[in-house]
Amino acid sequence: MAKSGAGVVWGAAAIVVCSVLTACGGSDQHAGHTTVTPNPSRALTSTAPQPSSTIDRTTTPAATAPVGEVPGNPAAAAALRPWVADLLAGDLDTLVRKCWTIEPGNARAMYADEDAILAAVAEPGIDGQFAVLWKGPAVTVSVKRTEIASGYACPRVAPTGSAMNYNEADAAYAVHRYLSRFIGKPVNPADTEGAYPLVCPGSVLANNPGRLTGTTAFAAPTATRTDLGTAEVTVPVTNSSNVTQPVTFLLAVASEGYCLTDIRV
Repeated sequence: MAKSGAGVVWGAAAIVVCSVLTACGGSDQHAGHTTVTPNPSRALTSTAPQPSSTIDRTTTPAATAPVGEVPGNPAAAAALRPWVADLLAGDLDTLVRKCWTIEPGNARAMYADEDAILAAVAEPGIDGQFAVLWKGPAVTVSVKRTEIASGYACPRVAPTGSAMNYNEADAAYAVHRYLSRFIGKPVNPADTEGAYPLVCPGSVLANNPGRLTGTTAFAAPTATRTDLGTAEVTVPVTNSSNVTQPVTFLLAVASEGYCLTDIRV
């Protein structure tokens, strides 16, 4: 499936908060902190998070590298191979555009060490509880199940021996994607709740999905806070009456990363 979109590079600090293998509301997370970055001059319009592109995400360049098979899950290696081929092509900008499910700044940082990534993916994969892992000497490559299902698996990368973490930029980007869908301008046409869930199952928001009915635009976050596997992101939101007010989104970490649990208006 093609993953392309237009973008804004988020400025949130990369504060490690939780593991990709942690269930929603886990208690074994690092303590967080608050970062407030007011931006009153930004226009109250929605902007997609990456430069526009019509690149077919499933197109595989000629360059190849070995990708270790995953016992019992042949689709995992098959979905990672086209991403590895694009990594070998050496165009990081294209790779970031195709991987629109990951916050662009984080994707750029994670994908920078090509040699370490190639050494990891050459190892046999491990089918974990929530993701498939390829562990190398320097880094571990992790692919979520929604990415495998897409046929083009955009992984997360972390130093081997450390947790696969999420940060403030990830939290803010989850809210950006949610609001972009809500106003009818998703970051990519494929970015739907059915394919890439952003709302925590069983949450207050899941039981009342129309909380922001009438929203027409939104601006960049004015505050982002992460703490113990949860996050709060405050965003100026404009409704159909052209009234703008701050809305705070509550998030938690689940198997697919940050998901939204509730909205405070």
